[in-house]
Amino acid sequence: MENIRCGRCSALLFRAAPAAIRDTIEIKCRRCGTVNSLRPIEPTSERQERLSGEVRCGSTSPE
Repeated sequence: MENIRCGRCSALLFRAAPAAIRDTIEIKCRRCGTVNSLRPIEPTSERQERLSGEVRCGSTSPE
């Protein structure tokens, strides 16, 4: 678990497992009122690789 802290006052905002954040999160600090915007360190790759011989979307294969 990693501690997520406020960027302004370093108050603990929450604890999360590594790579638990998948999208942008905004959380307001209870201590100083700063809105902290968090996003993943590495974007997750949801794109799948194309297999050879697979037809592209919108194109026709020669027959």
